[in-house]
Order: sequence, then structure tokens, then C-alpha cells
Amino acid sequence: MEGIRNWLLPALLAIQQLAYWPGRALRDGDQTGAAQLTAALIVAVVITAGLGVRRSRPVAAALVVEAGLVGGSFLPEDATLLHSVAVLVALYSVVVRRPVRTAAPVGAVLVVAEAVRAAMLFDSVVEVGGETLVNCALFLTVVGLGRSRRRWLAGRRAAARDLARAETERNRAAGTERLRLARELHDVSAHHLTSVVVTADAALRLGDRRPELTGQALEFAAGSGRETLEALHRLVAMMRTRAADEESGIEERVGELADGFARLGLRPAVDVAPDLAALTGPVADAAFGIVREALTNALRYAPGAAVRVRIGVFERDGAVDLRVEDDGVAGPTPPDASSSGARQRLGAGRGTAGMRERAAALDGTLEAGPRADGPGWSVRARLPRTTAPLRRHASRHRALRGLDPADGATVLAVASLPVFAVLAESPGDTALACGPALVHALPLLWRRRAPWAVLCAVLATAWLAPLGVAFGIVSPAVALCLAVGGAVAQCVAVHAVGAFAGPARVTWPAMAVGAAGLSLSSLALAAADGMADLDQDGGFGAVVFMACALGVLFLFPLAVPWTVGAVVRARRERIRAIEDHALTETVRAAVFEAYEERRRIAVELRGEVVRHAGEVVARAEAGDLKGVADEARAGLSSMRDLLAALREVTDPGNVRGPRRHPTTAGVRTTPESPEKEVPPSPPRTRTPEPSE
Repeated sequence: MEGIRNWLLPALLAIQQLAYWPGRALRDGDQTGAAQLTAALIVAVVITAGLGVRRSRPVAAALVVEAGLVGGSFLPEDATLLHSVAVLVALYSVVVRRPVRTAAPVGAVLVVAEAVRAAMLFDSVVEVGGETLVNCALFLTVVGLGRSRRRWLAGRRAAARDLARAETERNRAAGTERLRLARELHDVSAHHLTSVVVTADAALRLGDRRPELTGQALEFAAGSGRETLEALHRLVAMMRTRAADEESGIEERVGELADGFARLGLRPAVDVAPDLAALTGPVADAAFGIVREALTNALRYAPGAAVRVRIGVFERDGAVDLRVEDDGVAGPTPPDASSSGARQRLGAGRGTAGMRERAAALDGTLEAGPRADGPGWSVRARLPRTTAPLRRHASRHRALRGLDPADGATVLAVASLPVFAVLAESPGDTALACGPALVHALPLLWRRRAPWAVLCAVLATAWLAPLGVAFGIVSPAVALCLAVGGAVAQCVAVHAVGAFAGPARVTWPAMAVGAAGLSLSSLALAAADGMADLDQDGGFGAVVFMACALGVLFLFPLAVPWTVGAVVRARRERIRAIEDHALTETVRAAVFEAYEERRRIAVELRGEVVRHAGEVVARAEAGDLKGVADEARAGLSSMRDLLAALREVTDPGNVRGPRRHPTTAGVRTTPESPEKEVPPSPPRTRTPEPSE
């Protein structure tokens, strides 16, 4: 099928050209030599072969087609008439399939080659200039159409990539959620229970020689158990948040997170820049994760502290500026935070490292440490946004925002038409016609951004021709050429309204507005030229009648570009709606699957681990040190089974099995092992976590 698409159009053009010449010449009995017939056949084969590879090698195809046309310049003009269309098709393929830096030089080469070919065909400088100008207008029109098509295809490819990425994320959503929850389960609770087991076993072994260790171990087990329960309850609550959390704006997500930590004793204050309130996507997810980890650390090391969360924008590059600062310990500090061993039991130093990993995944940076301006802790992250440089560039050139080379090509193509007409009618006035023609077409640069304003500007500049005749600046012939070019510009503007200004039920008056403007400017031109004396031909009533008649006459040709624009817009919106729906459904499914995985794990977590952690506290308060150790081991065993299940399901092909985590297997003692005194750790102090 692809081969048929590649060769069908070249074959049809070649057949039609050969049927037109030399077919018609032979049918009419014209004298045609064998050399000319052979040359015409060779040119047709070369052009057809070149055009056949326009999809795979567009630049080579354009150059081969143009070389074939130049080589056939010695043939009669009719011998390459239809072959000229092949140049436009080849240039269109170049513009669609190659970037501007490639298409622009190719277009320039084609213009020069066509000028040389025109010089070989025509003797008059005026004819050569006119032919070159017409070719420029045609080439620019093709460039505009090609750029529009390229932009459309780029949008479809981007939508396809987004959908494929969303499908990939959906397929691994549950697995990703398992890994993330496994890491958090390990960090927030496994080391807590491990420390309880180690301390309880040491106190049981050394109880005869150090009886004071039993009370300290029970006190430590009760505190660690409560902290574990608090962390587990908080994690379960986070798992059971609504499924749309990931789709909410960063301000709403961080606000709900702060409210949850406020109920646990912190005093958080959230300040989000207005233009970031609705931020979603990877940057928002990373910022949310960093804030959550920073608040967790603040709750762990500075319970009751005032915490300020600020999410702003760096003025230099538009990246997200995230700051989480607390004012130090405002309540009793939990014990055991100074030694490196205790730090590992509480979180293995993964808090700051995890935040750095989130920032590094977006090519960002993160700094954490004591505040320089007072007591407390500070976390600051810089998260780049890929759209920031584009916005910064657009703000510097607001008038040129959203413009494309296709817009400039459209303006030049429309402006060259009246100039060519003036060149053919009155070559001496060509320079005088360039200015009005360019002014009349210049508003079309912004036809995508402000189509209604562009239509009004084109209608206003249409009065340049009658005013020029009235003041004797231009001749009536030049003014007529400018009026014809203005009509073309109005057709383009009406098409822009239909394609970019809104649905058809809103934009249909553009046809009437354009027809009214054309009729009034035409009457003014006729009056300025003296072709109509409106005062003697019936007065105001005659003017109204003639304006209405001309308006109806112009309405039908203007309906064509508007209809084309409206149809193109409807098709574009329909395709985008289908793509958006597919992407939305895929993302929603991914969020739902991740939510269901959280909910399932939350049920399993509450079933065993939370129960054993609660028993640790109860046995510690009852003074049962052996029961504390047994319940802590049972909790660790349940945690180990849950973590192993999570990792095995996530990576079933892992032949090495799930990664081992601290469990009771790593803290049991055997009779052969020497007894080592493990005293309870001293009270904790706030120290920076080592970076990985």
C-alpha cells in the first residue's frame, strides 16, 4: 500500500503530461521529431523516478525533479507544463518531512533554478521577472501548507507518544506503587522494630548483671512502638486517600498533607505561588514527595515545631523553588538520634537521599541542613520545568508569540499576487505597489492568534486602493490589482476565522462581514475611478442596493474558504477529543490501579503489622520484656513477608529473590556467639543525614 501511494501520483502526472504533449501534438498532426519525443520520454522518466522517492528522500527528489525540468527547457513549453506540478509536490514533501533549516535552502535552490529556467524560456525581462514572482508565490504557498501539515503531524506524534507513555505507566502503575510503598514501609517501621528487638534481647541477656537495662529497654520499646504505630497509621491513611490525589493541583495536595501533619502535632504553613497552584505532572509529584518526606523528618526530630512550606518560581529560569523550613524542636525530643547506628535504625539515612533522588530524576538539585538564619532545619529544592525557557522567550517577544515560518510564507505569497499583476500590467509602477500589497497582507501573520482582529485589519487596509486613486497616488489599473490581491487576503482571513476563531455557529458571520467589506471598498474604488457617479445614479438608495448586490455576489466565493476552515477545525477538534479521551482514560486507569494497590496493601498492613506494633506497646507498658521481643519479632516477620511479596510480584523474573531487609534473623543470638553488651542509646540530637 505504501508503494502504491508513493508511485500513483508521479505515474498519473507522467501519463497526463505525455497525453498532453506529445500526445495531443501527434493527434493534431504537428511536426514532432524523434529526438524531441525521446527527450520528452527521458524527462518524464527522470521526474517520475525522482517524485517516487519523495517520502523517503524528499531533498533528493526535489533536486532531481528540478534538474529534469531544467534539462527539458529546450523542449516546447507544453512538454513540461504539467511536470511543473511535480516541483510543488516535491517541495511540499521536503517541508513536511524536513526541518526549516533544511527546507529553506532547498526552496532557495528551486527558486534560483526556476529563474534560470524562465530565462531560458523567455526573452523579455518582464516575462522572466513575472514568471519568477509567480513561482515565488506558489512556492511560499506550498511552504505554508507544508508547515501546517508538519505541525499537525508533530502534534499527532506527540499525542501518540503521550498515550504510549501513559499506557506504559498504566501497565507498571501497580508495580511502581508496590516498590514505593515497600521502600516507605521499610524506612518508617522495619528499623524501628529491629531496634526494639536488639534492645530487648540485650536487656534479657544482661538482665542479671545490669538490671537497670530492663527498665530502659521497656521504656525504649514503648516509645519506639508508639512511634512505629504513628508512622504506620499515617502511612495507612496516606494509602487510603482518594484516587484523584495525583490529578489534583500541587496546592491542594500539599494543603491536605499539611492538614494531616497538623493533626499529628506540627504547625505547618503552606505558601504556593498563584501560577503554580494547579501544577500537576512529574514536577508536582516530586515536589509533593519532597514536602512529605521533609514534614515526616520534622515530625520525627522536631515534634510540635512550626514548619513553613514555600513553593515559588526562580525568576532566572522559571524552575520550581521549593523550601521547607522549621524553627527547631518545640517539644520533647524523642530519644536516640545521635549515634549513626540509631540513625540507621530510624531510617537508614534514606530520608534526605530519597528527596535528592526525586530532585535528580528531574535534573534538579536539593540541599538539606541546619538553617543559617537561626535554629531549625531547612530543605530547599530546585525542580526545572521544560516549558520555562519557552515562556521566558515568549514574554520577550509577545508580538511574535506563536508565529511560524508558515505565517510569513502566507504573507509573502498573498502580497506577491498583486505585485505580479502590476508587473504584468504596468511594470513601471511595480515598486509603488509593493508597499500597499505588503501592508494589506501583513495582518495575516497573526491569523491564528487573533483571526477576528486580522479580518478587521484586512478589511480596513482594503481602503488603501480607493484612497490611493482618490489622492492621485496610484493609477486605477494599479489600484485594481491591489483590490484583487486584497480580495485574496480577505479569503485567507475568512478561512482563518473559520479554522481558528471558534465553532461554526460562532464564526459564520465572518462571511457576511467579509462580503460587506469587499462590496463597500469596491464601490469606493469605482467612485474614486469615476466609473460610477453615485450622486447621479440614484443617490443613497442606489448605493445601498449596489452594496447589497455586490455583497451577495461576494458572499458565495467567501463561503468556500470559511467552509474549508470550519471543516478543518471540526476534524481537528474531533481528533484531539479522541486523543484526549484516550489519554484521560489511560491516566485515570493508572491512578485507579495504583490506588487499588495502596488500598490492598493497607488492608494487609493493618491486619498483622499494626496489630503486632500495638502489642509491643502493650507488653512494654505491662513490663513483659520477653513478650515485647516476641511481638517485635512477629511484627518484623509480617513486615518481611509483606515486603518480600511486594518485591516478588513487582519483579517475578528476579532469580536472586527479593532483597533482604533487617529482620529478626539478623538480630538473633546463638549460644556460640559471645555476649556483647548493647546499652540503650542516649537521647537523640538533630544531626544532618549523610548523603549517598
